[in-house]
Amino acid sequence: MAKSEGQWFIPSTLLSRVHAEQRHDGEFWALWADIDEPDGVTFEEMKERSRDCIPGAFMAYTSKSATEERQKARILIPLASPVSGAEWPVYQKILNDKLQSVGITPDRATERTGQPCYLPNRGDFYQHHTHKTGLLEPSTCWGDELAEEMERQAEEEAQAKAAKLKPRPASLAGAEGGIIDKVNAAFEMEGELQARGYIKMGRRYLSPQSSTKTPGVIVLESEGRQIAYSHHGETDPLSQLNHSGHALDMFDVICCLDYAGDVQQAIPALASLVDPDGQKQRQREYMAAKDTPRADISAVIDEPEQVDSPKAPSPAGVDLLTPPGIAGEICRYMKLTARRPRPELYPFAALQLMALVGRKRRSIYTNKLNLMTLAIAPTAAGKEKAQDGVKRMAHEQYCSNLIHGNAGSFRDLIYNLLDGDGASLYIVDEVHSFFDSIKSGKAQNYESKMEAEILTMNTTELYTFRGMEKRALTEIYQKHVKQLEKAVEDAGEDEEKAVQMERALDKAQRRLDWLENGLPDPFFSMMGHSVPERLDAFIKLDNISSGFLGRTLITRCPDTRAKLRRTPVDEHELAECELNITTGLAEIRRSGCTVAATDEAADYLDECIDWYEDDDQLNHHIAGGIYARAPEHLYRVATILALETGTITLEHARYAHALVRRSIEDVSYILLKAYSDSDGAQEKQVMQHARQTIHRNCKTTGLPLSRLKHLVTKPKGWEEMQARDMTRDRFSELIDRMMTAGELEKQVEGKRERYISRAAV
Repeated sequence: MAKSEGQWFIPSTLLSRVHAEQRHDGEFWALWADIDEPDGVTFEEMKERSRDCIPGAFMAYTSKSATEERQKARILIPLASPVSGAEWPVYQKILNDKLQSVGITPDRATERTGQPCYLPNRGDFYQHHTHKTGLLEPSTCWGDELAEEMERQAEEEAQAKAAKLKPRPASLAGAEGGIIDKVNAAFEMEGELQARGYIKMGRRYLSPQSSTKTPGVIVLESEGRQIAYSHHGETDPLSQLNHSGHALDMFDVICCLDYAGDVQQAIPALASLVDPDGQKQRQREYMAAKDTPRADISAVIDEPEQVDSPKAPSPAGVDLLTPPGIAGEICRYMKLTARRPRPELYPFAALQLMALVGRKRRSIYTNKLNLMTLAIAPTAAGKEKAQDGVKRMAHEQYCSNLIHGNAGSFRDLIYNLLDGDGASLYIVDEVHSFFDSIKSGKAQNYESKMEAEILTMNTTELYTFRGMEKRALTEIYQKHVKQLEKAVEDAGEDEEKAVQMERALDKAQRRLDWLENGLPDPFFSMMGHSVPERLDAFIKLDNISSGFLGRTLITRCPDTRAKLRRTPVDEHELAECELNITTGLAEIRRSGCTVAATDEAADYLDECIDWYEDDDQLNHHIAGGIYARAPEHLYRVATILALETGTITLEHARYAHALVRRSIEDVSYILLKAYSDSDGAQEKQVMQHARQTIHRNCKTTGLPLSRLKHLVTKPKGWEEMQARDMTRDRFSELIDRMMTAGELEKQVEGKRERYISRAAV
């Protein structure tokens, strides 16, 4: 049977999956190990090695997804007497340590008291073994190890309690100290750690950077506030080794993890969340006192805010290149392994991969994780890394068979969806050719139908098949069912062959049912890439009105390429990253829980929807169709980010909103670019486009003036504007104005001059 239908248990007499309840009241009668990454160790070898380190009876069996190449397994060790929920995680750690010492790598998630253990469920490769001897008495056999581990934990707890809080910078003003106090009061340590990838195991937290997989972060109460103390090594940003042995309060943790320890950057960003009215007043006072104020680029592209309209939730402090959790790890892996990094592409790739792996999951907000993403970047800029990374990691999670490169007709779309058990992901390079074929006036009938089919598959909750395809496919599968029924009969006593034929028969009958009654909630996603010269032209008004762009998330990369990376890859960092990804994706694949949301996240999402649904956005004369679909994107992105933990946090919600807002801004920029390149373009819009082009291409390392001038003066509208008054150098005027306003800064290093955007986005 499918794993989602398989039986599982928690070896405790307490009927609860809540970790805290099991730790407090659980009574455990067995230990268990999950070997999800056998690393070439066979089941026979596991049996022999387990006998060497487990002083008692045990049962071992391969898991549902085991193959001959990857003989994944579980081991159950019944106990002679029960252990408490407080002691059980320690014994689990001892067991895992002993298995690790003999070359068996266990999944440390089993050290969580509420972690379910799946019982035997025969898969394609199935073996089992029972080692019969006396039952394990852990207090006798592993008493010394228990005492040693409890002593170690007690010493670490004492060290954490004795640690002094990290001192505040002496330069902080009184108002800034007040913001820190508000942050400490407003946020809760457990939720914030988990939102940033820390895994709660017992009373401790495991750093996402940990290679030992032993939890080392302790959370305590001190002077009326929560503090964190990390015993992890220096790879953990919170490690006491990185903070001179100090403990960290809530503000320290957020500042360290979200702002790389930059207090001056963290305070204004967090002030907007915990003291929005006060922050607005402080900003007004600051701008009034500053001779050359720094501009807000949003004022260039946004319409004036209406007094009675809801305000857009602020995405300030969100790093779009570094999504939270496992998505961020996937982006980090792609950046580490890319020869020419293009980090703007990686978040879409991470979301597509996670959605594919967790395609059967649901949240309280949506039943569908389908995504349509388009990424626009210059040729030879590194687009292949995002595509290849998704394919490779999907292969490791046994779902690369659902990925397709292209489709030649709407029938291809249908057949691929059926063959994939209702799931398809299209990764299309040079996607403009695909769009040209389905949008062209010369398109064949089978091509012109593809756009409608794509939109339907992506959004419908029940996909129904066209009469012609239904009749043709029904005939094919009916014949196939008869052949398989006969094959089951012919298998006779050959149990292995009979099981194989029965599985194929179930699959064929399921397809017949879909053809007759419809396919519920198909998973249909598309990840497209192309170059600005070709895909920018697809971003036009008729594709907004058709609904295609409204269903699509878009990123428009800078027009420049990153330098070729010539330094060797940090193999240790890469291995750690790969382990985190594999563990996270496996958890997404294994879990069947419905994704919930914290109260904070739910409130934030509601604020976002209020803004999207406001009349100014919803009925915008150009972008209304895009804003109308924005809530769907918001819910799906937030859900996908939370697949690993099962709960949408405020961090997930804020990132989802920032990503959706940026997609809308990119569409607006491309429309403005098209207008600036048309005949008779107005000067105001041409200058607006020029300003945005500078900001988009002058982030981080900036650009030299010659390259900047080429990008800005390229549109036809600029040439016409300049031709109307040849006595003026409008480009130099624009650069001077932006530098005076604090939007642009010139940096000089020897003979090298570069211009860097300083606008607040």
